[in-house]
Order: sequence, then C-alpha cells, then structure tokens
Amino acid sequence: MTFIEPYKVFMKVISVDDSESISIHIKTLFDSIDDVTFLGHAFRVSEAIQFIETKNPDVVLLDIMLKDESGIDLLAQIKQQYPSVEVIILSNHSEPFYKTKCKELGAYHFLDKSYEFDKLPDILAKLKNS
Repeated sequence: MTFIEPYKVFMKVISVDDSESISIHIKTLFDSIDDVTFLGHAFRVSEAIQFIETKNPDVVLLDIMLKDESGIDLLAQIKQQYPSVEVIILSNHSEPFYKTKCKELGAYHFLDKSYEFDKLPDILAKLKNS
C-alpha cells in the first residue's frame, strides 16, 4: 500500500516594487518560507495587473511609491477589481497619512520595509490562518 501525502495548499504571492534589491530580498525570503509560492515580481503597475490576471495570487506585496506610478492607485484598483486578493503594503513611507489611506482602501497590513521587513513571514502566517 502506498501512502499518499495530502495535497498542500500554498499561498501564492507576487511583489510590486521598483527596486531591484528589494525584489531579490523578497525572492530570497520566500525561498525559506514553507507553504508560500512566490509567483514573481513586477516593477511597474502594468506588469502587476498582468500578473494578477494570469497568476491569480492570494497576496500582493506592494510599495506605494513606484517610478512614475502610484502604488496607492494600484491598491485601489486591486481591491475594486480583485477583492479576494489581499494586499500588504511594504514601503519606506510609513507616515500616518499613508497608513491611514492604505487601510481605508483595504490593505491587509502596512509594514515599513526599513525595519519591519522581518515581520513579513508572521503576517503571512496570520493571513493564511485567518
């Protein structure tokens, strides 16, 4: 008799940030987290929308300041068009205005990537278990 391991449900995640070093850091982080599938990284809003439409992620990690584009506008678009996709803001701009605006638009969580980056695995675990 052959034992068949139960099918694991993985959380699918994409990231959106215009920084190459952040994209590498995020990929490295996800390589060490069980039950998370990192689908890829988008540097622009148009790439992010294409990823969401084709890859169907559970979570989008999003910076609010992108080159010539607004992550806040993308957050609003994601929550309007893909309400089941959770968005975690990961930004250096953690002023109260941005935190409040992102929460109002439906962000699941807001992390300052300067000093809260290491909290990301716990936030994803909490999200997965909710």
